[in-house]
Amino acid sequence: MDSVMVLERERPSWAITKVAASGAIYLRFVGPTRTSETADFINALSEMMPPDEAKIIFDLRQVVGHNPETKEPIKAWLLANKARIANITVIVPKSGAIQKMVTAVIALATGVRIRIRDDAAEDVPALHV
Repeated sequence: MDSVMVLERERPSWAITKVAASGAIYLRFVGPTRTSETADFINALSEMMPPDEAKIIFDLRQVVGHNPETKEPIKAWLLANKARIANITVIVPKSGAIQKMVTAVIALATGVRIRIRDDAAEDVPALHV
C-alpha cells in the first residue's frame, strides 16, 4: 500500500502534448499542482513553443484547489513570451470561480489576452472545446 502511495505522489500533476491537427500546445493539470512542479511544466512549455503564433490550451478541469505559488512564475513566463503567443485558452469547470478569477488577474497583469472556457464537461476532450 505504501509503495502505491509513493508512486502516486511522484506522478506529475500535469501533462503536455502538441495537438497534431492544430499545432496547439495542450497542458492538462490533474489534482493539486505542487509548487515544485511549476518550473518543470514551464520549462516543458518553453521547449515546445514555436517562434511565433503559439496556440496554448491550459486544461484545468481536473485541478484540485489553488496553489498561489504558481501565479508569479506563470505571470513572468507570459510576460517573457507574450510576443510569441497567438492565443491562450484556459478551460475550467463551471464551478471553477477561483481558476477564473486567477486567470483574469494574470491576463490583466500581463496584457495577454486569455480566453476562459467553462462550458465543457470533464469528459469532453479539449480538442472538442
